[in-house]
Amino acid sequence: MTEHFQDNFPFSDIPDSEGMFDAQMSLPIPAATWVDSVRYIIKRDGRREHFDKGKIATAIGQAANAVGKQDVEIADSIAAAVAIYIPKRLNGEPPTADQISDTVERVLIQMSHGEVALAYARYRDRRARIRRLRHGDMRVLLSELEEARHEREAATTMDSALRVRTSQDRIVDWDRNRIVEALEIETGLNPGLAMLVAVEVEKQIQDAGITALTTPLVRELVGAKLIEHGLLEENEQQRRLGVPLYDASHIIRGATPETVGRDPLHTDRALAWAVKKEYALTEVFSHQVTQAHLSGDFHLNDLAYVDRLYSGDHALAYLAIHGIRLPGGVRFANPPDHPETLLAQMVKYSDLLDALFSGSIGWYALNYMVAPFVDKLGDTELRRFSEMLICECVYRHGTLSEPCSPMGVSLFWNAPSDIAEVNAIVPGGGEGDSTYKQYELTARRLAWMLLDVFQNGGVNDADFSAPRFDIILDESVFNSFEGAEYLQHAAATALQRPNIRFLFSPTVSEVPQFLWRPRHVVWHRIALNMPRAAINGKDISGFFAELDRLCNLAIAAHVQKRDFIEVLLDPVGNAPLAALALEHDGQPYISSESGLFVVDVEGLYECAQIIHGTRVLVAKERLCFMEATLKHLNTVIERISRKKGLPCVVAANTNPIVGRRFATLDVALFPKLLEKIVKTENKTPALSYTSGVSLPSDNGMSPLTLARAEGVFHQLLGEPHFSRILLPLKNTSATALCDLLKILMRQTTCGGVSLEK
Repeated sequence: MTEHFQDNFPFSDIPDSEGMFDAQMSLPIPAATWVDSVRYIIKRDGRREHFDKGKIATAIGQAANAVGKQDVEIADSIAAAVAIYIPKRLNGEPPTADQISDTVERVLIQMSHGEVALAYARYRDRRARIRRLRHGDMRVLLSELEEARHEREAATTMDSALRVRTSQDRIVDWDRNRIVEALEIETGLNPGLAMLVAVEVEKQIQDAGITALTTPLVRELVGAKLIEHGLLEENEQQRRLGVPLYDASHIIRGATPETVGRDPLHTDRALAWAVKKEYALTEVFSHQVTQAHLSGDFHLNDLAYVDRLYSGDHALAYLAIHGIRLPGGVRFANPPDHPETLLAQMVKYSDLLDALFSGSIGWYALNYMVAPFVDKLGDTELRRFSEMLICECVYRHGTLSEPCSPMGVSLFWNAPSDIAEVNAIVPGGGEGDSTYKQYELTARRLAWMLLDVFQNGGVNDADFSAPRFDIILDESVFNSFEGAEYLQHAAATALQRPNIRFLFSPTVSEVPQFLWRPRHVVWHRIALNMPRAAINGKDISGFFAELDRLCNLAIAAHVQKRDFIEVLLDPVGNAPLAALALEHDGQPYISSESGLFVVDVEGLYECAQIIHGTRVLVAKERLCFMEATLKHLNTVIERISRKKGLPCVVAANTNPIVGRRFATLDVALFPKLLEKIVKTENKTPALSYTSGVSLPSDNGMSPLTLARAEGVFHQLLGEPHFSRILLPLKNTSATALCDLLKILMRQTTCGGVSLEK
């Protein structure tokens, strides 16, 4: 902007007429009431003079001419935009000359005239230095001389001295056009504005005297310039993901909780997980979802595994029919024809699935799926097979890169309804003449033998770390001598060894069209911080309103995760999850329509305490409130997910890490309110909430009373849940446990039981 333009503004008394089409202009003008046009300008000496937008157009035209883009109409339109923008920005107050100049630059940038904005800014800066020089500032003269020398040497210096180390570990010459190209490709930025940013970054590098650059540093400088120009979205699109040097150093040196005592392979993964987590929070999920997670309103499970599904119960019938197939049509193994081959493929396929799921791998009705393969084995051979299966599970669990839940195996006494009348898959991959129900005797023998081997333990009577057995019970188990004897055996094993749970009469929600397809595939889990919702809601009506807000946000997060995962499912074999998209009989192995998206509840008991108090006299009110909350969640989740076309259910959180995180965050924010509510874990001093929909283990309830109370909540959940029963294990007999299980199944709606040692 020229000196004449800034300090002398002849002004007409005729008001400007621009402004009637403001809504059609893509300017950063917030909605506001009408304000009068600019009438005066405040000069630098404090005098008021009339405003003339024609001189703005002249200055813009001069800047455009300097870059070979002279256009009178464009200059006039931008000047008109400035005249509209200034009064709305200043609420009708007269602007200063510098405010007008700032506005001109901003409007030029917002209207995608980056090169003109750069020329205008340079000319304005030079005129400002000339003014200071006229006032006797000799430092300006020295600065001018230094700049002239610097400009003469700049081209040579930038071309010959400056080198950039790329992310591919190559050293290349500096070229600001690389910045322009990257901004255009990554952010879709206007070429002129991209050049403006590149030139400003280049000047900053020159002024700093840098002679060696890395691409991360260049990206940081570019990001700073984008933020200066208000281009926040573009900055997010071009930002670099990574780990700060300080954090990386601690990870590599084993000085973090994740890498203490670990080998370099674990530090490799820790660094990779840090990047994936950052990617998930910036790219996969929206800003609102990310903020809700970071603040502790809810928890996005397994962010470091954002490119995986969560869990699923798989069918050995898949291997029995198809063997192991890999993406791209490669057959790794033919359908097995011997029990040992089936076992080897089961372990190998578990390893493949482990890379595609963040949770543990489960095998559905294993004893029935295996029965056709071991039907001819005697007791000695069947025991040997059972020992091999358990040892393979233990070995696999012990060699996994990270601690996780053991492989799950469900054992049925009676053939499950979804496979009972289906012709069994026999060795070699074909259908036999007998149904799975007709293999009932062999399946029961195998279940008994697996539990027998598990009860005997490993070397030196050590507990086996895997698998985790789910013993499926129905009424017929209690009504026959053989079933009662089997249950007695399972109860004795559970009292002696860990990782055994009892599940009561699960109903098959949907019989799969194909025997080989997995059941209960969970794509994603989100846990709601129920105590925080109660605090934010302040009262019952506010609490339910807060739940509605969180549910909407959680479903939005599920949709974002689904959309991201579907990109990774490529049946052709070009994507990371291609193995899950392989088609058989015209159907993919998994699909989002048959999957589940879960909204978990955490700390429901503490939530009820916040709403109704901690007194014993209001215990009944707390339980009623917990039930009403789950009913409300079911209604809201079902309504929202139906609109989104997303199969979503309400469940209970079982991940202790989530409860600790919520409790720690909440205590830091509300120390006085939560000092009597937050629990301290028995074995550690860590703060935590009561897991999921459970009641505290120290509430003084008998196992029957506890299971009856929690069973009310279990029937409102979309997946099986277990009551944790504390028993005096040394004095509890298998017969007593069997009697308790029988009572719980017949007199409560409890979903199942896991024993706490």
